[in-house]
Amino acid sequence: MNVEKEDEDSSQYLQEACYYLMKKGLSLEQVSKALEVSEQEATQLYREFESKIASGKTAENEVDRNLWEDVYNDSVGNEKITFVRDNGFYHCRRDDLDKMDSPALMAIFETSKKFLDFDMYRRYLDSKPPVGYDPMAMQRQIKRAVDLIEKILKQRWEAGETKENDRVSR
Repeated sequence: MNVEKEDEDSSQYLQEACYYLMKKGLSLEQVSKALEVSEQEATQLYREFESKIASGKTAENEVDRNLWEDVYNDSVGNEKITFVRDNGFYHCRRDDLDKMDSPALMAIFETSKKFLDFDMYRRYLDSKPPVGYDPMAMQRQIKRAVDLIEKILKQRWEAGETKENDRVSR
C-alpha cells in the first residue's frame, strides 16, 4: 500500500469525524484539539465531507454519528458505564451518573453490589484480566460502576457535611 492511499484513507476518517463532531455541537477549536489537526484543516475536512454528502457520494447515517460521538466521549473521560438494576443490566455515560440524584445512585449501587456479592469469582475481579478474551468482563464493568458510584456518593456526602458545618458555625 502506498503512502497516498494511506493518507486518503485517514483523510476520509478525519473528514467524517470533523463532520459528525461539529454536527454534534462541538466548536471548531474543540474538534481540532480532539483530532490533533489545525482549525483550518478541520474546516477543510468538514467542508470536504459536507460536499460528499451534497453530491451523493456518501450519506449521513446514525451508526457513524454514534460511533464518532462515542469515540469523543471516551476520549474526554465520559466513559460508558454498565450497572445492574432489579430488572436487568443498563448502560449510561459517566456524566449521567453525576446528574442522577443520590437515592437513584444508591439504589443502583446496592443492586450492582448485590450482583457482585453473589458472584463466586468476585475475589478475582481485582486481578489483572487475561490477554484476549476476559470471561469476567461484565463483572469488571459492574465493579467499575460500583466504584464510581461510591466515589460520587462520598463526594456528595462530604460536600453536604461541609455545607452543614458552614451553617452550624454561622
